[in-house]
Amino acid sequence: MASNNMFLLQWYGPFPNRHELKKWEDEQNEDFYLYLFQGKRKNKRSYKYYCGMTYTRKNNISCVATRMGDTNHHIHSFEKERPDTISIWIGQIANIKHPTQQDVRLCENMITSEMAQIEIDDFKVENQTNKLAPTQNVYIINEWFGLDCVEYRPQSRVYISNIIQMSFHIMHQQNRFIEPKG
Repeated sequence: MASNNMFLLQWYGPFPNRHELKKWEDEQNEDFYLYLFQGKRKNKRSYKYYCGMTYTRKNNISCVATRMGDTNHHIHSFEKERPDTISIWIGQIANIKHPTQQDVRLCENMITSEMAQIEIDDFKVENQTNKLAPTQNVYIINEWFGLDCVEYRPQSRVYISNIIQMSFHIMHQQNRFIEPKG
């Protein structure tokens, strides 16, 4: 099997808001290119989910907190309506020292399409793009860590770390997700 399009994603969180995220991210000596967040809208009972990427920011440094600070970012409506429901995770592509923008975009696309097509109802995914699976073979393994860098395993099914499978892949020939065995 070729090693192209194989990604080990290490996720850190959950952060209750982007200000706590910024403090933690500033202390790290790592680049985080991906992020996930969940939150509830005003007068809604169920969570909405979002996967995003940041790449080629100022001085080629990825900074999730900076991206979330953009004036048009989706998180602002959640912060305004129900900030107590927000949970943020940031991720790095751990098996590639310097991932390309294409690598990061492919991971974002894969996660968003996985959320929309397999695990949760389409209307619960806040992203309006990237809901279709990539047209190439992609393999992703997710690892989840708390802010203390210890493995994280929440109990509730509504948390992103329980919605996104530990590993998943798509095979272009079949153009559908293949459930991992085991």
